[in-house]
Amino acid sequence: MLDKPSPAAQVFDADLSAIRALAHVVPGPLPVALNAVKFAASIRPRKFVIEGGDETPVTMPRTACQVVYPDGSVMIDAGMDKATHDSFGEGEPYDSEAFAQLMRALRDARMIVLTHYHADHVGGVVTADDFDALAKKTIASAETLSLMMNQPHRPHLKLPEQRAEQFICLSYGRYFPVAPGMVLIKAPGHSPDMQMIYLRLQSGREYLHSIDAAWNEANIRDVKGKAAPWVKEDGAAVMAQLRWLNRLMTDESDLHILVTHDGELLDRLIRGGAVGGSLKV
Repeated sequence: MLDKPSPAAQVFDADLSAIRALAHVVPGPLPVALNAVKFAASIRPRKFVIEGGDETPVTMPRTACQVVYPDGSVMIDAGMDKATHDSFGEGEPYDSEAFAQLMRALRDARMIVLTHYHADHVGGVVTADDFDALAKKTIASAETLSLMMNQPHRPHLKLPEQRAEQFICLSYGRYFPVAPGMVLIKAPGHSPDMQMIYLRLQSGREYLHSIDAAWNEANIRDVKGKAAPWVKEDGAAVMAQLRWLNRLMTDESDLHILVTHDGELLDRLIRGGAVGGSLKV
Protein backbone atom coordinates (compact mmCIF):
# COMPACT_ATOMS: atom_id res chain seq x y z
CA MET A 1 0.00 0.00 0.00
CA LEU A 2 1.42 3.37 -1.01
CA ASP A 3 1.93 6.00 1.64
CA LYS A 4 -0.18 9.13 1.29
CA PRO A 5 1.93 12.00 -0.10
CA SER A 6 2.97 14.60 2.43
CA PRO A 7 1.40 18.07 2.14
CA ALA A 8 4.68 19.40 0.76
CA ALA A 9 4.64 16.82 -2.05
CA GLN A 10 1.53 18.12 -3.81
CA VAL A 11 1.43 21.06 -6.21
CA PHE A 12 -1.54 23.18 -7.23
CA ASP A 13 -0.37 24.69 -10.49
CA ALA A 14 -3.33 26.61 -11.88
CA ASP A 15 -2.09 28.89 -14.67
CA LEU A 16 -3.26 32.44 -14.02
CA SER A 17 -2.30 33.62 -17.51
CA ALA A 18 -4.45 30.89 -19.08
CA ILE A 19 -7.30 31.73 -16.71
CA ARG A 20 -7.07 35.41 -17.63
CA ALA A 21 -7.29 34.53 -21.31
CA LEU A 22 -10.36 32.36 -20.70
CA ALA A 23 -12.11 35.30 -19.02
CA HIS A 24 -12.54 36.78 -22.51
CA VAL A 25 -13.84 33.63 -24.24
CA VAL A 26 -17.57 34.02 -23.48
CA PRO A 27 -18.97 36.84 -25.66
CA GLY A 28 -20.56 39.85 -24.04
CA PRO A 29 -19.66 42.81 -21.85
CA LEU A 30 -17.57 42.14 -18.78
CA PRO A 31 -19.15 42.67 -15.35
CA VAL A 32 -19.13 46.10 -13.77
CA ALA A 33 -19.14 45.29 -10.04
CA LEU A 34 -18.86 42.62 -7.38
CA ASN A 35 -21.11 42.74 -4.31
CA ALA A 36 -21.25 40.57 -1.20
CA VAL A 37 -23.63 39.91 1.67
CA LYS A 38 -23.07 38.45 5.15
CA PHE A 39 -26.16 36.54 6.27
CA ALA A 40 -24.89 34.52 9.24
CA ALA A 41 -21.76 33.77 11.22
CA SER A 42 -19.91 31.10 13.15
CA ILE A 43 -17.69 32.08 16.07
CA ARG A 44 -14.69 29.82 16.59
CA PRO A 45 -11.47 29.94 18.62
CA ARG A 46 -8.59 30.98 16.40
CA LYS A 47 -6.88 27.67 17.17
CA PHE A 48 -9.51 25.96 15.00
CA VAL A 49 -9.40 28.54 12.19
CA ILE A 50 -5.64 28.44 11.69
CA GLU A 51 -3.10 25.91 12.89
CA GLY A 52 -1.15 27.23 15.87
CA GLY A 53 -3.78 29.82 16.78
CA ASP A 54 -4.89 30.67 20.31
CA GLU A 55 -8.25 30.85 22.08
CA THR A 56 -9.14 34.29 20.67
CA PRO A 57 -12.65 34.11 19.18
CA VAL A 58 -12.88 34.67 15.43
CA THR A 59 -16.19 35.65 13.82
CA MET A 60 -16.49 33.81 10.52
CA PRO A 61 -19.30 35.24 8.38
CA ARG A 62 -21.25 33.12 5.96
CA THR A 63 -21.36 35.01 2.70
CA ALA A 64 -22.52 34.97 -0.91
CA CYS A 65 -21.44 37.16 -3.82
CA GLN A 66 -23.19 38.89 -6.71
CA VAL A 67 -21.47 39.61 -10.01
CA VAL A 68 -23.19 42.60 -11.64
CA TYR A 69 -23.36 42.89 -15.43
CA PRO A 70 -24.81 45.77 -17.46
CA ASP A 71 -27.88 43.64 -18.20
CA GLY A 72 -28.25 41.41 -15.14
CA SER A 73 -26.36 39.51 -12.47
CA VAL A 74 -24.80 36.16 -11.61
CA MET A 75 -24.81 34.86 -8.05
CA ILE A 76 -21.87 32.97 -6.58
CA ASP A 77 -23.39 30.54 -4.08
CA ALA A 78 -26.82 30.64 -2.48
CA GLY A 79 -26.39 30.88 1.27
CA MET A 80 -28.64 28.90 3.59
CA ASP A 81 -31.98 29.42 5.31
CA LYS A 82 -32.28 29.76 9.07
CA ALA A 83 -33.59 26.23 9.58
CA THR A 84 -30.48 24.85 7.91
CA HIS A 85 -28.29 27.22 9.94
CA ASP A 86 -30.01 26.06 13.14
CA SER A 87 -29.61 22.40 12.15
CA PHE A 88 -25.92 22.67 13.05
CA GLY A 89 -27.05 23.26 16.63
CA GLU A 90 -24.73 26.18 17.19
CA GLY A 91 -27.22 28.91 18.16
CA GLU A 92 -25.04 31.47 16.42
CA PRO A 93 -25.81 34.79 14.68
CA TYR A 94 -28.24 34.79 11.76
CA ASP A 95 -29.45 37.86 9.88
CA SER A 96 -32.88 37.07 8.44
CA GLU A 97 -33.09 40.44 6.68
CA ALA A 98 -29.78 39.87 4.93
CA PHE A 99 -30.89 36.39 3.87
CA ALA A 100 -34.14 37.86 2.49
CA GLN A 101 -32.00 40.25 0.42
CA LEU A 102 -29.94 37.28 -0.75
CA MET A 103 -33.08 35.38 -1.79
CA ARG A 104 -34.29 38.39 -3.79
CA ALA A 105 -30.93 38.52 -5.52
CA LEU A 106 -31.11 34.80 -6.33
CA ARG A 107 -34.55 35.25 -7.86
CA ASP A 108 -33.41 38.27 -9.89
CA ALA A 109 -30.18 36.63 -11.09
CA ARG A 110 -29.77 35.37 -14.62
CA MET A 111 -27.62 32.53 -13.31
CA ILE A 112 -26.51 31.01 -10.00
CA VAL A 113 -23.18 29.21 -9.66
CA LEU A 114 -22.64 26.75 -6.80
CA THR A 115 -18.99 26.37 -5.82
CA HIS A 116 -19.41 23.20 -3.72
CA TYR A 117 -22.00 21.13 -1.90
CA HIS A 118 -21.72 22.48 1.66
CA ALA A 119 -24.94 23.67 3.26
CA ASP A 120 -24.04 27.36 3.55
CA HIS A 121 -23.37 27.45 -0.20
CA VAL A 122 -26.36 25.50 -1.59
CA GLY A 123 -29.13 25.73 1.01
CA GLY A 124 -30.72 28.88 -0.39
CA VAL A 125 -31.65 27.06 -3.59
CA VAL A 126 -32.37 23.58 -2.21
CA THR A 127 -34.83 24.77 0.47
CA ALA A 128 -36.46 27.59 -1.54
CA ASP A 129 -40.24 27.61 -2.01
CA ASP A 130 -39.58 28.34 -5.69
CA PHE A 131 -36.94 25.61 -6.04
CA ASP A 132 -37.97 24.76 -9.61
CA ALA A 133 -37.45 28.32 -10.85
CA LEU A 134 -34.08 28.67 -9.13
CA ALA A 135 -32.72 25.21 -9.99
CA LYS A 136 -33.23 25.62 -13.72
CA LYS A 137 -30.80 28.56 -13.77
CA THR A 138 -28.33 27.09 -11.26
CA ILE A 139 -25.06 25.62 -12.46
CA ALA A 140 -23.57 22.82 -10.37
CA SER A 141 -20.71 20.56 -11.27
CA ALA A 142 -21.36 16.87 -11.76
CA GLU A 143 -19.30 16.25 -8.62
CA THR A 144 -21.41 18.68 -6.60
CA LEU A 145 -24.69 17.14 -7.73
CA SER A 146 -23.42 13.65 -6.96
CA LEU A 147 -22.51 14.69 -3.42
CA MET A 148 -25.84 16.48 -2.94
CA MET A 149 -27.66 13.29 -3.95
CA ASN A 150 -25.48 10.75 -2.14
CA GLN A 151 -23.60 12.50 0.68
CA PRO A 152 -25.52 15.71 1.51
CA HIS A 153 -23.89 18.07 3.99
CA ARG A 154 -27.13 18.07 6.02
CA PRO A 155 -29.64 15.21 5.75
CA HIS A 156 -32.57 17.46 4.81
CA LEU A 157 -30.60 18.85 1.84
CA LYS A 158 -30.43 15.47 0.11
CA LEU A 159 -31.45 15.84 -3.53
CA PRO A 160 -33.65 13.16 -5.10
CA GLU A 161 -32.58 12.35 -8.64
CA GLN A 162 -35.63 14.10 -10.12
CA ARG A 163 -34.70 17.33 -8.36
CA ALA A 164 -31.03 17.04 -9.25
CA GLU A 165 -31.96 16.77 -12.92
CA GLN A 166 -33.42 20.27 -12.79
CA PHE A 167 -29.97 21.82 -12.26
CA ILE A 168 -27.62 22.70 -15.10
CA CYS A 169 -25.02 19.97 -14.70
CA LEU A 170 -21.48 20.98 -15.64
CA SER A 171 -18.57 18.65 -16.26
CA TYR A 172 -15.21 20.11 -17.26
CA GLY A 173 -11.47 19.60 -17.02
CA ARG A 174 -9.35 22.20 -15.22
CA TYR A 175 -11.02 25.53 -16.03
CA PHE A 176 -14.37 26.63 -17.40
CA PRO A 177 -15.34 30.13 -18.64
CA VAL A 178 -18.88 30.25 -17.27
CA ALA A 179 -19.74 33.89 -18.12
CA PRO A 180 -17.97 36.95 -19.51
CA GLY A 181 -15.04 37.73 -17.23
CA MET A 182 -15.77 34.73 -14.99
CA VAL A 183 -13.81 31.46 -14.91
CA LEU A 184 -14.33 28.38 -12.71
CA ILE A 185 -11.18 26.65 -11.42
CA LYS A 186 -11.31 23.09 -10.12
CA ALA A 187 -9.83 23.03 -6.63
CA PRO A 188 -10.80 19.87 -4.72
CA GLY A 189 -9.42 19.76 -1.21
CA HIS A 190 -11.71 21.48 1.27
CA SER A 191 -14.36 19.30 -0.34
CA PRO A 192 -14.04 16.87 -3.26
CA ASP A 193 -16.01 19.19 -5.55
CA MET A 194 -14.75 22.66 -4.61
CA GLN A 195 -14.15 25.27 -7.28
CA MET A 196 -12.44 28.65 -7.03
CA ILE A 197 -13.57 31.56 -9.21
CA TYR A 198 -11.59 34.15 -11.17
CA LEU A 199 -13.36 37.39 -12.06
CA ARG A 200 -12.38 40.36 -14.20
CA LEU A 201 -14.42 43.59 -14.36
CA GLN A 202 -14.69 46.11 -17.19
CA SER A 203 -12.50 48.42 -15.11
CA GLY A 204 -9.69 45.85 -15.22
CA ARG A 205 -10.06 45.02 -11.54
CA GLU A 206 -9.41 41.32 -10.89
CA TYR A 207 -10.52 38.94 -8.17
CA LEU A 208 -9.64 35.38 -7.23
CA HIS A 209 -12.30 33.94 -4.93
CA SER A 210 -10.57 31.18 -2.99
CA ILE A 211 -13.95 30.04 -1.56
CA ASP A 212 -13.07 27.74 1.40
CA ALA A 213 -9.47 26.82 0.62
CA ALA A 214 -8.81 29.18 3.53
CA TRP A 215 -11.12 30.36 6.30
CA ASN A 216 -9.04 33.45 6.98
CA GLU A 217 -6.54 35.53 5.03
CA ALA A 218 -3.95 34.42 7.61
CA ASN A 219 -4.22 30.84 6.33
CA ILE A 220 -2.93 32.13 3.00
CA ARG A 221 -0.45 34.70 4.30
CA ASP A 222 1.16 32.25 6.75
CA VAL A 223 0.55 29.11 4.64
CA LYS A 224 -1.10 27.36 7.56
CA GLY A 225 -4.14 25.16 7.25
CA LYS A 226 -7.28 24.90 9.33
CA ALA A 227 -7.15 22.94 12.57
CA ALA A 228 -10.83 22.24 13.23
CA PRO A 229 -11.18 18.55 14.16
CA TRP A 230 -14.63 18.28 12.57
CA VAL A 231 -13.44 19.41 9.13
CA LYS A 232 -12.53 16.49 6.89
CA GLU A 233 -10.32 17.85 4.13
CA ASP A 234 -7.63 16.56 1.83
CA GLY A 235 -4.92 18.32 3.80
CA ALA A 236 -2.21 17.89 1.17
CA ALA A 237 -4.42 19.40 -1.55
CA VAL A 238 -5.44 22.33 0.66
CA MET A 239 -1.84 23.12 1.58
CA ALA A 240 -0.86 23.08 -2.09
CA GLN A 241 -3.63 25.58 -2.80
CA LEU A 242 -2.54 27.79 0.09
CA ARG A 243 1.01 27.86 -1.28
CA TRP A 244 -0.37 28.87 -4.71
CA LEU A 245 -2.56 31.56 -3.20
CA ASN A 246 0.37 32.84 -1.15
CA ARG A 247 2.44 33.23 -4.34
CA LEU A 248 -0.41 35.16 -5.93
CA MET A 249 -0.63 37.38 -2.85
CA THR A 250 3.07 38.15 -3.25
CA ASP A 251 3.37 38.36 -7.04
CA GLU A 252 -0.01 39.78 -8.07
CA SER A 253 -0.48 42.78 -5.80
CA ASP A 254 -3.46 44.11 -7.80
CA LEU A 255 -5.35 40.81 -7.62
CA HIS A 256 -8.00 40.86 -4.89
CA ILE A 257 -8.08 37.47 -3.17
CA LEU A 258 -11.42 36.76 -1.49
CA VAL A 259 -12.04 34.33 1.39
CA THR A 260 -15.63 33.28 2.07
CA HIS A 261 -15.43 33.36 5.87
CA ASP A 262 -13.01 36.25 6.57
CA GLY A 263 -15.14 39.16 7.76
CA GLU A 264 -12.24 41.54 8.39
CA LEU A 265 -10.91 41.01 4.87
CA LEU A 266 -14.36 41.55 3.36
CA ASP A 267 -14.90 44.72 5.41
CA ARG A 268 -11.55 46.04 4.23
CA LEU A 269 -12.43 45.38 0.58
CA ILE A 270 -15.81 47.09 1.07
CA ARG A 271 -14.20 50.15 2.69
CA GLY A 272 -11.73 50.34 -0.18
CA GLY A 273 -14.49 50.17 -2.79
CA ALA A 274 -13.35 46.86 -4.31
CA VAL A 275 -16.53 45.06 -3.20
CA GLY A 276 -20.03 46.44 -2.71
CA GLY A 277 -21.47 45.86 0.75
CA SER A 278 -25.05 45.10 -0.33
CA LEU A 279 -26.67 43.19 -3.15
CA LYS A 280 -28.33 44.91 -6.09
CA VAL A 281 -31.99 43.82 -6.26
